[in-house]
Amino acid sequence: MAERDSPTMGDELMTRVYLLLLRLPAPRRSSLVQEGFTEDEVDSALTGLQERGMVGAARRDVIEVYPPDQTIPAYAAELERQARSSRSAAEGLAHMYYEARSGRGGTRASPDVSLLDTVDDIESAFFRAAARAESRIVRLCARSPRMDQTTLRHAESIIAARPTTTNADLDRCVVFEQSILEVEGAFGALQTMRANGIDVRLTPHLAFSVLAVDRTVAVIDISHLEPGGGGSLFVQQRQLASALMDMCLGLAALATPLPRTPRGPSLKRLTDRDGQIIALLAAGASDVTIARQLTVSQRTVERRIRSIMEELGATTRFQAGTAAVQRGFL
Repeated sequence: MAERDSPTMGDELMTRVYLLLLRLPAPRRSSLVQEGFTEDEVDSALTGLQERGMVGAARRDVIEVYPPDQTIPAYAAELERQARSSRSAAEGLAHMYYEARSGRGGTRASPDVSLLDTVDDIESAFFRAAARAESRIVRLCARSPRMDQTTLRHAESIIAARPTTTNADLDRCVVFEQSILEVEGAFGALQTMRANGIDVRLTPHLAFSVLAVDRTVAVIDISHLEPGGGGSLFVQQRQLASALMDMCLGLAALATPLPRTPRGPSLKRLTDRDGQIIALLAAGASDVTIARQLTVSQRTVERRIRSIMEELGATTRFQAGTAAVQRGFL
């Protein structure tokens, strides 16, 4: 899989494209290409801008730019909420950081905060922590090549725990970065996880991966930054584990639940495939991503989106999503 652009590069590209779109009286993809952007750059920038609710690009060439005095404050407010949630755990994480580097016990600072040296150590820590779950387990999954492969090969093991006769009411939640939908087959894998009782959610960005269990134990996984896994942590110190659980719950509350494929009586011209498209649209997926997930052409996706919008009486993707929710489809 090709490496993604860094957040800085992606933000710079989106900013350049967005400023140009604001100046164009009739924005079109072809206009952006004429201005010197490649088709891949246009797709990438429009995908990011759509995820932020700033533009709509459901039609093949025409781009709808939403009023910036409405969209930018809304996006800024979302970022502020995420920042507040992260800051709420800063004190506990700082304590963990200095504990891990205090020098006690050689390379492992204390029995309560242990350094993990390899990816195998991280996987082992996940299962050891999850095995102790009695009421709640939450996992944040930062995007990485390993995460992509794991999602497709054995989705259930992402959360690393199944309810048993002793913890049948175990509350399980997993939060992925939205870009996981770029991986072929990921949407189906996430739907399987949800069908097995896991609350699956999507968020724009995660700084690192965490598994938090019952406010008693947690695992911090930084293997998306350090592929070997070194520097990750196994936390059994209760105050720190509790702080990490608070952080995970805060970010999960801000994340978007994986939209459900519409069930029950459908509109007269919408098919089961259209239901999947509606769900992926609600998840913020671009036309390219939807085509990849459903193994159809982008042209087919664009044509079906036009039909869906017509059937729902919507002129934009946002309106289509709102109409789908109002009619109980999502």
